[in-house]
Amino acid sequence: MSLTKKNHRTLAAGVLILLFALGLLINESDFIGQDSTAAVQYLKVYSAFLPFLAYIVPFGIFMRRVSAKYRISGLELLAAAGCGAFISSAFAGELNGGFDDLMTGLMGKAYSDAWLGSLETGIAEELLKLGTAALLLYALGRKSLKDYLSIGMCVGMGFQMEEDIAYITDSGFKDVNQAFPAALDRVSCSLGSHWAYAAVTAAGLYLIVRTSGKNHRRKGLGWILLVMADHFLYDSPIGEPQLFNALLTVAVVLPVILFFRSPEMRAEESEASGAA
Repeated sequence: MSLTKKNHRTLAAGVLILLFALGLLINESDFIGQDSTAAVQYLKVYSAFLPFLAYIVPFGIFMRRVSAKYRISGLELLAAAGCGAFISSAFAGELNGGFDDLMTGLMGKAYSDAWLGSLETGIAEELLKLGTAALLLYALGRKSLKDYLSIGMCVGMGFQMEEDIAYITDSGFKDVNQAFPAALDRVSCSLGSHWAYAAVTAAGLYLIVRTSGKNHRRKGLGWILLVMADHFLYDSPIGEPQLFNALLTVAVVLPVILFFRSPEMRAEESEASGAA
């Protein structure tokens, strides 16, 4: 590896550390109530995090198997989850809030968060997660599809966990009785959520930057645009009916399965097995 490339990766790692530190400061408010919040209320709100184990434990078991099967560093996957929580999620919250304030100031009552807000969220959040995954992949020097998929998934899961925590604390510190209902609602939406979005966009990025041919690049861009559209529709009133909600979930989970069953992933599995 050339000295210039090594310096670039060191710079990318430094940028990640800086963004992570800023994200910690931004996300601090998600864990703190008002000055008048009692210790008992903190306990009740924080106990509402327990339902998250319903998706965190299966995801952790799955990623451990992926790590062993494809010989991927578990520490790198944990770093990806941390970056998703404290970089992508933190800055997404600031960007979404700023967009709402800007559009409300410009459009007044004509601004619809259900439509324009959902469109901005679908684009901004996916670009932030993809950018975080890309920067981490570059800093680590990872180039294979297995790395793009697994790191993308973990960035998305970190984002998902932090977002769920923010929803619970926002509801719970206002009315402690709303903490558990908010947690259950978030768990019910976890199957086709940010972990799947980020996995598909990362795989799309792999097709764009790591494969040759315009057809692969078009497919990669198509996967990224599909995720943005799915995210927008899921957050909009269109995604509220159960049938459409289920269809939108399948539309992002199925590509993850297909990528893991692709010939390239099978080849990487064989290569990892041979190196064991």
